[in-house]
Amino acid sequence: MNELTGEEIVKRIVSDKGALKDLIYHIVSDPEMRVAVLSAVLAEVATKQDVRDVRQEMNQLRTEMSQLRQETNQLRAEMDARFDGLRREMDARFNEVRREMNQLRQEMNQLRREINDLRREINDLRREMRSLIRWTITAILIVWGSTVLPVMMRLAGII
Repeated sequence: MNELTGEEIVKRIVSDKGALKDLIYHIVSDPEMRVAVLSAVLAEVATKQDVRDVRQEMNQLRTEMSQLRQETNQLRAEMDARFDGLRREMDARFNEVRREMNQLRQEMNQLRREINDLRREINDLRREMRSLIRWTITAILIVWGSTVLPVMMRLAGII
């Protein structure tokens, strides 16, 4: 007959569900075995101290989270202050550019008015020159007609 090893026996019992149940029943019904099983199980079960330790760790984590929230809020406040400063600076610069643009527009409008005034003056001068040229030509013709023409007519023997 072939002798079975402990490992082979365990494999056979685990693979046979009925045999496994019978074995568990016999282990649990024996007081010494029950104590051994409970000791093994209790080693894996959390104790009150373990629960206290976990609670303490959770409280530490809560404290750290609270500190992180405070730091985050401080950073937000700092960033808001910086952004507010940037907004004020940008607004001031935009207002300065707007003022300069308005001044340039006013200067351009003033230059346009001056140019229009100069155009009017030039047109007035042109009209005056035309009028003066007409008067000058008329005066020359009158002088020529009253002096030069009679002299020429005398020379020509017409008069």
